[in-house]
Amino acid sequence: MLLRASRPFRWFAGIGDDPALAVSQAVNLQRQVPLLYGLLLINSLAVAITHRHQAPAVLTISVPAVLFAITFFRMIHWLRQARKGVPTAEQARRQLRAITAVSGPVALAYVGWSLALAPYGGPFEQAHVGLYISTTVIGCIFCLIVLPQAALLVALTVLPAFIIMCLARQQLIFVTIGINVALVLAVLLRVLFNSFAHFEGQVRAGTLLTAQHAELQRLNEENRRLALTDALTGLANRRRFHADLEAWTTTHAGMPFAVGVLDLDRFKPINDTYGHHVGDRLLAEIGARLRHAAGPSAQVYRLGGDEFGLIDPDVSGFTRTCERLLQQIRAPLQVGEIVLHVGASLGVAHCPQAGTGADDLFDRADYALYHAKHVEGGGVCVFSAALETAVRADRAIEVALQGSTLEDELTIVFQPIIELASGRLSAVEVLVRWTSPVLGEVSAADFIAVAERSTAIHSITRAVIRKGLKAALHLPDDVAVSFNISACDLTSATTLAFIRREIERTGIDPGRIWLEVTETAVMANAETAAQALQAFRDIGVHVALDDFGTGYSSLGYVQRLPLDKVKIDRSFVAGLDGTDGDTIARAVITFCHTIGLSCVAEGVETPSQWRMLQEAGCKHAQGYLFSKPLTLDALLALCTEWERQRPWGARQRQRGAA
Repeated sequence: MLLRASRPFRWFAGIGDDPALAVSQAVNLQRQVPLLYGLLLINSLAVAITHRHQAPAVLTISVPAVLFAITFFRMIHWLRQARKGVPTAEQARRQLRAITAVSGPVALAYVGWSLALAPYGGPFEQAHVGLYISTTVIGCIFCLIVLPQAALLVALTVLPAFIIMCLARQQLIFVTIGINVALVLAVLLRVLFNSFAHFEGQVRAGTLLTAQHAELQRLNEENRRLALTDALTGLANRRRFHADLEAWTTTHAGMPFAVGVLDLDRFKPINDTYGHHVGDRLLAEIGARLRHAAGPSAQVYRLGGDEFGLIDPDVSGFTRTCERLLQQIRAPLQVGEIVLHVGASLGVAHCPQAGTGADDLFDRADYALYHAKHVEGGGVCVFSAALETAVRADRAIEVALQGSTLEDELTIVFQPIIELASGRLSAVEVLVRWTSPVLGEVSAADFIAVAERSTAIHSITRAVIRKGLKAALHLPDDVAVSFNISACDLTSATTLAFIRREIERTGIDPGRIWLEVTETAVMANAETAAQALQAFRDIGVHVALDDFGTGYSSLGYVQRLPLDKVKIDRSFVAGLDGTDGDTIARAVITFCHTIGLSCVAEGVETPSQWRMLQEAGCKHAQGYLFSKPLTLDALLALCTEWERQRPWGARQRQRGAA
């Protein structure tokens, strides 16, 4: 008990050490100390009035006047403090120390005055003094319960003196009062300690809860920041881009601003050649350059992969901003000992010219990027009325595709592939044609591109393969049939299963089937594409790499892919007629032969091209020199005519008769 009771005495040296506890004590005292002083004034005034005729004037008028003046001014001071609101930790410490320092002298002054009045008057007046001292000090202790140092000083200053006075009277009633007051003091101090311990616990729990809440808010804010920030570049990410774009179109309705979508050129081969570590460092450096070059008004985002986004309210200066960005990207970048060179394409949409909705602006900026990258070959493309017409045309095609019966509306034609040495038909490439009841005849280049952005491409692929395999039953057994496979179908297990099932159903030798995949489709994800190509080869079909030389694949990747044939792009064949035009074509043919691949030249249109390709070692070719794409009936008629004209045709008839 003594150990527990001794704890409050150690508080005197540490008043206000805990900032949160000190502030809570000061706030409570601002409400309770004015009540304490009011209690002192009222009770003391009552005692002075009851003794005004029994005690000297100095005790009933002069001394109370001084005490009451000090008490009144202290009460006004604390009322003003309360109106100032919650104090700072340092202000709270000063207030606690001040009231603790004042409590002892004030208590001593009032108990001294009341004890000086005790001998005067009759038993009622003396009883009033005893009642005044005991009840007033108890009220003061309770008012100071949140500051046990001051409450203890008041209790130990007033009650022991009052108890001694009672015992010194040696009258039973005063002795009894003294003993009762002593017991009340002991209980009161125990209650004081317990109450303050509870108060202190509540404050600390509140402080801990506040700290936890602040930490939770900090973590939530950090999580929100991380959720909206790209970890590699430190730029805002795709989620933040769409949120900001939505905010601009809703909260800043009618205000012009620019939206840009930027894509790096030649990043894929760098990433594949040097590895993801170098690719990541390149992206981080590009992100820093974009952030630096964008200026104060433009916000830069990383949308994913090598694609970045821009939002800039400075429409008039956005053209210069785009030029700075592309210039910064084109500047050489050194990673370790490697010097890298990349470019970029940028699509731009202006609000409100290109639209006022977030989705419309992003789609049109993305479409402008596609146009800049695949049509203009890089640079900046601003969405315009001409592109708007193209977008509407694409959407009309998309709607028509969704509502069409492709099996009935699609037809196929065949592009002959000729063996250059003998001139015989060795294969045909199946090409698709679409006549829409709504749009009429639609170019394959137009509707295939739209179909690849939706699920319609799978239906088109299945229809073309089904029709092509059915037509192959009417062709000679030594004529191969080649189909074009999009990037969407290349990695589709459903398409693989469909082709296997159709081959089994028609009974065609899988070795007669060729699947052509574009260089761009394969190199978008070379490892996944290699697995998909091998899966097709496992069912017996052959694989050809189409449009070789127009994409960005490395020769090392071509060598590692499971290929059987390479189709040389028509752009190289067209260059054969120029001075030294056969150099690249010869190099490509030699490379293919070196790694064990056969070659097919596309777009052969002149006899000189035929002759030069044959001299370079190319075995097969196709183009308008031999034939335009033909219907099945026209192709069969042409085959019959070729059989009559060429020696190999007679042998073919003999083999068929046998």
